[in-house]
Amino acid sequence: MTPKYVFLDVDGTLVNFKGEIPESAVRAMKLAQNNGHKMILATGRQKSQIYSFLTDAIRFDGFLASSSAYIELDGKTVFESRPTKEGLAFMIDFFEEHHIPYFLQSTNMLYATKDCYERILAHMRAVGNGERLLESIFRNTELVENPKSLTCVEKAAYYESPFSLEEIRKRLGDYYCVVSYSLGGKHSLYHGEITFEGVNKATGITRFMEAAGAPIYDSIAVGDSGNDLDMIKAAGIGVAMGNASEDIKAAADLITRHIDDNGIYAAFEALGLI
Repeated sequence: MTPKYVFLDVDGTLVNFKGEIPESAVRAMKLAQNNGHKMILATGRQKSQIYSFLTDAIRFDGFLASSSAYIELDGKTVFESRPTKEGLAFMIDFFEEHHIPYFLQSTNMLYATKDCYERILAHMRAVGNGERLLESIFRNTELVENPKSLTCVEKAAYYESPFSLEEIRKRLGDYYCVVSYSLGGKHSLYHGEITFEGVNKATGITRFMEAAGAPIYDSIAVGDSGNDLDMIKAAGIGVAMGNASEDIKAAADLITRHIDDNGIYAAFEALGLI
């Protein structure tokens, strides 16, 4: 069988919101790799936020981190995206004008003002995110007073906006790619993540496959929430978890079982990867 490149979201796809990965998912990935297929993490998390138990369990063949603002193939960086100084400042001014808590991601560090950090942490606890998950997100956090001076930003995330995703898109403009945030809780319409200059998981898959010298039809994307929609549509085969949002399921070629009901293993079996 021709090797397939499997792009796997993390939160809600490989790892549940208690910070747990089903043993069957690890087994499925290892079996698929033994059959010659490639496993790539495609996550909104920056690389340093990825669970160590994931990278300890599986030697991933690549990473689309920060929603593809950082791309790595076989241990080598093949793409990095940064906003312009003016682009970063405009977005921060917008958040601060409307009192919207936000944080900024780089490959190795998360940055936030003290007020934003405290508000975001309180929100994520209130919507039920477990401490293991929160520790993985915030373990490399630096509090800053002047975030507009940062030059290493890859991506932003925001919470508790008074505006919907569509309103944010209109107010910020086409330079910013705004999608819902998978850890925002029930009202994800008012929580989002932002990349710059058209960067998203779909462009990440395209860039990765070009770097790997493989055709796009050999790609498989597996996801559950808003920032996965573009890659579900772009991949050769799009797979929605059983716990995925309805828009993800509508766009997918295959709907597998719930993450906690061996969803990854079932998908890999259905696709003939194992």
